[in-house]
Amino acid sequence: MSEAAVDLTQEREPTSREIVFGEIRRLGLEKNVVEIEEQGFSIVENAVPMDMVERMREVILAQVADKTGKEPDLDNWDGGTLREGCYLLYEDPVFEKLVQNEYVTALMRYLLGRSMVLSTVYSHVRAKGDAPLPLHTDQWTLQLSNPVSVAVANYALVDYERDLGAFAVVPGSNQLLRRPVSEDESNVYTNPDCVPLEMKAGSVVVTAGCTWHGAYERKVPGLRVNAAVVYCRSYIRTQEFIREGVTQDMLDRNPPEFADLLGVNNFLGFGREGPDFSKIKSFGLGRFD
Repeated sequence: MSEAAVDLTQEREPTSREIVFGEIRRLGLEKNVVEIEEQGFSIVENAVPMDMVERMREVILAQVADKTGKEPDLDNWDGGTLREGCYLLYEDPVFEKLVQNEYVTALMRYLLGRSMVLSTVYSHVRAKGDAPLPLHTDQWTLQLSNPVSVAVANYALVDYERDLGAFAVVPGSNQLLRRPVSEDESNVYTNPDCVPLEMKAGSVVVTAGCTWHGAYERKVPGLRVNAAVVYCRSYIRTQEFIREGVTQDMLDRNPPEFADLLGVNNFLGFGREGPDFSKIKSFGLGRFD
């Protein structure tokens, strides 16, 4: 090989595969990748610090109070069903940090490619008396597939225990590429393969879009609060109006990749004027995978 050829090899840009796996190795997430492939989910403990957890809980419960006209008590609530938290990215800058969590984005880029976008930041607020959440898949409007088109990071904002409304999952269900087909299969208490994921506040479970999961009933007063962050491939319609809500202040206080994640540089969604391909210049040709 000539000197010129050697120099050319050394100067080439890294491929997307090299970038994605480089991040996984840097963060020590190799085991998590194997778990996602084999089981359909993986837990990262201590993914966010407790000050962030506490702030997110405050913001979510403030929105719940605004929607319901009630003041929910995180530890002692026994007043029945409460509303969910929605469109949380635009409630407080703490959620801007959350959607860029390095552990989660590394795993999501492995699952969805580097051109993935944010679909929703949502909170399930589960109280005593709420029915268990049936087992389902999050790639719910699409044919189930491998690789997936949708994936979810479910952050525990309180300690998860079975009788406190813990996350429920069927390990290996991602391999089935089908949804539950009977009431017994979808019920977290009657499906013999369903297990609770018990974890401390600040932990996150990443699930592939074809993994069966749900939630157990909360059997004591208090609230089970989470932050469910959904990502999808760039050509799929997002659940919330993510791109439409972006402000210049948000872009100014975040790194350039934040605009990509929110779909600001996505040329899809155009009218008579046609697509604006200049929006994708920051991606580079290798980013669409």
